Amino acid sequence: MSSHSKILNPEISLQETSDDYSRVAARLCDRHRVVVCHDDCQWIAQRRKRGSAERPWRSVGYFRTRDALIQACASLCGRIDPNAMAILAALPAHFGGAA
Repeated sequence: MSSHSKILNPEISLQETSDDYSRVAARLCDRHRVVVCHDDCQWIAQRRKRGSAERPWRSVGYFRTRDALIQACASLCGRIDPNAMAILAALPAHFGGAA
């Protein structure tokens, strides 16, 4: 069997827009989250669409710096869950850098 035909884990999605995407960095509130992109080059702020959908999450911003990410998340969400804010604050200053 080739490596391309192996299923790593059918429970975990590689689609950034899925509810079960494996690289969620933080859930900001019920309708917003931050994920690490599948190419591992940036953070993505996402908004959940209303109702049910095959791909319920839509990207609303792409970020390589923590400060820009936090500022955008604060304006998207208003009140960010304190645990999520602690996660964002602990991210490295630049994507891929040391915290």
